[in-house]
Amino acid sequence: MLTEKYAKLDDLAGPDAYVAPPGKSDLDYILYFRQICKRYNIDFAKADQDERDFVVRMAEKGFYAQRA
Repeated sequence: MLTEKYAKLDDLAGPDAYVAPPGKSDLDYILYFRQICKRYNIDFAKADQDERDFVVRMAEKGFYAQRA
């Protein structure tokens, strides 16, 4: 399953493909996501799957609630 996701990313990053730079809302989400990681003292790169799921859910819940 994970290999399929990486294969799709490889297709997008091909030599004749176009990848758009992140927009303002993308950057805002990344900043908010990093704040959530810091708040709960979770290093996303070293976290286990449960911690990663938790951080992603908390970030999406808080970020999209602010924007609504």
